[in-house]
Amino acid sequence: MTNLIDNKLFLIIFVSFIARIIATIIFGDKLIDMEWGILLNNLDNNGILSVRNVDGVPVPNIFMPPLYPIFLYVVKYFFSDPDIFLLIIKTLQIIFSLISIYLFYKILLEFYSQNISYIGTVIFSFFPLNIYSVSQISSISIQILLLNLFLLSFIKIFKGKSLINLIIFSISSGLLILLRGEFFLFYFLTLSFLFYKTKDIKLIFISLIFCLLVISPYLIRNYKTFESVTITKSFGYNLWRGNNERTSVEGYVGKYDFDRDLKNKIEKIKDFDKYDLIVDDYYKDAAIANIKKDPSKYLFLYVKKFFSFIFFDLNSTYPNYYNIFHIIPKLFLSVTTLVGIFLLAKTTSFINFFSILYFSNIALFSIFFILPRYSLALLPLQIIISAYVLKKLKPNF
Repeated sequence: MTNLIDNKLFLIIFVSFIARIIATIIFGDKLIDMEWGILLNNLDNNGILSVRNVDGVPVPNIFMPPLYPIFLYVVKYFFSDPDIFLLIIKTLQIIFSLISIYLFYKILLEFYSQNISYIGTVIFSFFPLNIYSVSQISSISIQILLLNLFLLSFIKIFKGKSLINLIIFSISSGLLILLRGEFFLFYFLTLSFLFYKTKDIKLIFISLIFCLLVISPYLIRNYKTFESVTITKSFGYNLWRGNNERTSVEGYVGKYDFDRDLKNKIEKIKDFDKYDLIVDDYYKDAAIANIKKDPSKYLFLYVKKFFSFIFFDLNSTYPNYYNIFHIIPKLFLSVTTLVGIFLLAKTTSFINFFSILYFSNIALFSIFFILPRYSLALLPLQIIISAYVLKKLKPNF
C-alpha cells in the first residue's frame, strides 16, 4: 500500500459508516438510562461518581468502572442540550468504531496477506452486533477501539521493541482497566507472556510505570475513600448475580429480597461512605454460601455459561437474540475459531497466545454471567484465529 488507506479499505470503511448511521437511526437509544444514567446524573448534579442512592443520598462509587461515565460527563459539559448530547455521543461512537476497523485491518496485516486481511476486516466491520452496538449508550465501542490499540501495539512490541508502541500498549491497557476493571488480569497475562518470550524485565517495568500513571489517580481516590487499592469492587455482586437460586446464564437482575439474610445485612449498613464496598462483600459471602450448598448445580451452570459464550444461549431472554442475523454469524465464527485454535495448536505461531486470551476470557466470565454483548470483546481475537483457517485452505490467497 502506498496510501494510508487504499481504495478497498476506504470502501469497507465508507460502507461501514453508512451501515452504522442507518443502525443508529433505527435502533439508537433515545436516552441514557440504567447505571450510566445514574452515574452521569450524580456527576452532573451532585459532583460525585455514584451509582447507588441510599435514602436519597448518593454514596461513593467503587462498583462501576469510571472511564465511560467520565467520557459522558465531559461530552455533556460541552453539549448540555439533551438531543445534541445524545447525537454527539452516537457520532463519537461511530467514529471510534471506524477507527477500530482501520486498526483491525493493520492487525491482520501483521499475520496474513492483504486479501485475507480484507476478508477479515469485512467480517469485523459488518458483524451485526458490531454495527448495532454503536447505536446504544454503551462503553463497548470505546472498549473495542482500545482493545485493537492494545493488540496492535502488543504485536509490534513482540516483533521489534519500540518505545512508542510500548507507551501505546501501556496507556491503552490503563484505559481498558479504567473501562473494565477485570482487564488488569489480561494485562498481567500479556505482560507475563512478553517476559517469557523476551526475558526483558526493563520492558515490563516501563510498561507498568506508564499503566500506573493512567490508573493511579483513581487508585488514590479509592484508597482515600475506601482504604482499598482497586479500580472496582464488584466481584461479589457479579458472583451473586450469576450464582443464586433464581439465576440463569444471563444472571439474575431482580432484587435480593428472596434472600432474607442478605437483605437484612444490606439494610443494616450504616457506613454510607463505604456502602459499595460493604455491600459487595455481603454479596460475595452470599454467593459463596450458595455454591457451597449445591456445588454440582453451579458447576453445571458454569458449563452452560461456557457453552453459551462460545456458541449461544439456549434460553436467552434478550429481545431478538435468536434473530438469524445474530445467531448465524455468531455460530459460524465460533466454529471457525475452534477449528483455527485446533490447527494453530500444531504450530508455534504467535497467534496461539490469542487462543489463550480467548479461552481465559470465557473461563473468567463464565464464573459470573454471560450477556450477548460480551462476545463483542472477543470478536477481534476470533477473527484473527479464524483467518488462519482460510490461510490453510488457500495458502496462496
